[in-house]
Amino acid sequence: MQEGLRAASAVAPIVVAAVWLDWPRLSWAAFSAFWACLADPGGTDRSRLGFMGLFAGAGTIAAFIASATAGVSPLVAGLILGPLVFVPSLSSMFGVETSRVGTLVCVAAVVAAAFPGAPAAALQLAGFFLLGGLWAMVLCIGIWRIHPYAPARRAIAALFAQLGGAILDLLAQDRGARSRAVDWDAFNAEHRRSIRAAIERTRGVVAALETSDMRYRAEIESADRVFAAFIAMGHAFAERGTPLDPGREQDLLHRLLLLLAEAQHQAEQRVPQPALLAAEATALQTESAALGNLIGRGIGAAAQSLEELADQRRGDAAKVQPAGVEPTATPLLRPIPGAVLSHATRVAIAVLVSYAIASSLNLTFSYWATVTTVVVVQPEAALIWQRSIERMLGSIAGGLLATALMFAFPTKIALLALIFPLAAATIAFRLVNYTIFVIFVTSLFVLVTELLQPAAGIASIRVIDNVIGSLTGLAASVLLWRHRAARGAGQVLAEAVRANFEYAARIVGGLGTAADIDSVRRAAGVASGDAEMLQHRMRLEGQGRRAHLAEMDELLHALRRLAGSAAASALAGEPADATRAAALAREGAALADAVGDPAAASLPGVPGGESQHDMDRAIRAVTSAAAAYVAAFGKPPANLIRASG
Repeated sequence: MQEGLRAASAVAPIVVAAVWLDWPRLSWAAFSAFWACLADPGGTDRSRLGFMGLFAGAGTIAAFIASATAGVSPLVAGLILGPLVFVPSLSSMFGVETSRVGTLVCVAAVVAAAFPGAPAAALQLAGFFLLGGLWAMVLCIGIWRIHPYAPARRAIAALFAQLGGAILDLLAQDRGARSRAVDWDAFNAEHRRSIRAAIERTRGVVAALETSDMRYRAEIESADRVFAAFIAMGHAFAERGTPLDPGREQDLLHRLLLLLAEAQHQAEQRVPQPALLAAEATALQTESAALGNLIGRGIGAAAQSLEELADQRRGDAAKVQPAGVEPTATPLLRPIPGAVLSHATRVAIAVLVSYAIASSLNLTFSYWATVTTVVVVQPEAALIWQRSIERMLGSIAGGLLATALMFAFPTKIALLALIFPLAAATIAFRLVNYTIFVIFVTSLFVLVTELLQPAAGIASIRVIDNVIGSLTGLAASVLLWRHRAARGAGQVLAEAVRANFEYAARIVGGLGTAADIDSVRRAAGVASGDAEMLQHRMRLEGQGRRAHLAEMDELLHALRRLAGSAAASALAGEPADATRAAALAREGAALADAVGDPAAASLPGVPGGESQHDMDRAIRAVTSAAAAYVAAFGKPPANLIRASG
C-alpha cells in the first residue's frame, strides 16, 4: 500500500498540472512516472537507480524515435517500430527485473508511435517523458523512502511461522487418537507441498529485490534445512506407529516450536539480536542428543540449523558457511539464447500486426491495442491463454468501473480526485493479482484520457482495443515458433522420480558435501511439488480418468515416502554404501524412463520378500506404484510380470 500511495503521489500532481494548464502532452510525464514506479525493483539504492535510470533513458530515446518516425508516415513508423520493440525484448536474457524494464520501454515506444509529430514536437514529448521518469526517481529514492527489504523480512518470517505450524500440527496428530494412514498421508502431502512452495516463493521474493545482503538467503537456507528435519521426523512418526513420549519427545518438540517462533521474530527485525536464538538452539541440541532416536536427531538438526543462522548473523564466518548464497555475476555480453531471440522476434511481429490492424481500422487510441499485445505475448504458449483471458476480463471490468465512475462523478474536479486512489490501487495490486491490476490500470488510464483527451465512448474503446491486442498476441504466441511450456504429465512425473532417487542415492552413498545434499534435496522437493501441482490442476480440468490421476497420486505418495526415508537415513548416520547408491541411481533412471514413456515401459522388478530396511520398503512402494501407473496406460510392464510371477 505504501508503494501504491507513493506512485499515486508521483502521478496525480502531474495529471492535475496537465488539466490545470490545459497541456495534454504533459500527460507523458505522468505516463513515464507511472511506468518508472513499475520499473522500481526494490533493493539497494544503487540497484533501483540503475533500473529506473535505464528505463528513463531508454524510454526517452524510444519515445522520440517512435513519435518522430510516425510524423513521417504510418508506414515508416511501422518499419521502425519493429526494431524498437525487438531490441528491448532481448532484455529477458538478463533476468526478470531487466525484462520488466525492456517491456516498459516497448510500451513507451508503441504508445509514442500513436502520437506523431515533427522532430521538434517529438523532442518535446521525449522531454516530458524524461521529466516524469526523473521525478519518479527523486520521489522513490530520495523523498519517500520505503525500506527496500521489508518484503523479504515478511516472507521469511511467514516461512518460519509455517514451519512452526507444521510442528504444531504434528503434535496435534499425536494428541488425537492416531489418525488413519490416509489422514496422515493427506497431512504429510499438504505440509510438504505448501512449505516447499513457500520456500521457493520466498526465494523469488529475495531474488526480485536484487540484494547482495547474504542475511536473507542464509535465513531461507536455514528454513530449508529445518524443513528437511521436519520431513524426517514426520516420516519416523508415521512409520513407528506409536505415540510420542510426553515427557521427552513432546517437550522437546514444544521447545523447537518456541525456537521457531523466536526465529520468526528475529526474521522480522531490521537489526536481529541473535543471542537468545543461539543460546536456546544450543541448549535444545544438547538435550535432543540424549533421546538417541530419529525424532531426537531431527530436533537436533533443526536446532543446529538455527544455531548456525544465529552464528552467521553474529558474523561468525568460521562456524558457518551457508550453502548456495554467493551471488553469481551475469556477463553483459554473451550469446543470445534461441528462446530469447525467437520471443523477441515474436513480440516484434505481433506488435507490427496489431499496429497494422489498428491503423487500417482507424481505431481511436489505437496504442491501447499495441500495448496489450506487448504485455500479453509470453515466451511460452501455455502462459498466453491465462494472460489473454485475464487481460480481456480485466479490461471489460475496468471499462465498466470507469464508466460507472464517470457517471457518478461527472465533473473534472471529481475525476481528478479519483486519480490518486486508482493509481495507488494499481501499483498496490500489481504483484497480488493480474486481473485486479488490469481492472485498476484500465480505469486509471480511461479517466486520465477522459480528462486530457476526451472522446465519446472511451471505456468501450479501451475494451475493444484490448480485446484486439490480446487476440493478436494470442495468435502470435500460438502460431509463431510455438514453445510448449508445459511438459507432459509423464515427463513431470518422471523428473520427480529421477530427482527423488538421485537424493536417495546421494544419501546412501554419502556422496557430496552438505551443500550438495541440500541442493539435491531441494531439487527433489521442487520436482515433487511440480508434479503435485500439475496433478491438482489436471483434476480441476476434469482429466482424472484420461490421465490416470489415481495412479499418479499413489506414485507421488510413494515418492514422498522415499524422500522421508532418505531424510531419515541422513539423520541416522548410516554407513555409506557406494554399490547400493549406484544401483539406486540405475533403478531411478529406469523407472523415470518408463514413467515418462509408458508405451515403451521396461520396469525393474519388485524385489522379492519383505525387507526390514525402511528405504528398501519405500523403493518397493515406488516401483509398485510406477508399475501400476504404466499399466494404466494399457501396456503391462513385462519385466514386472516376470518378477512377480
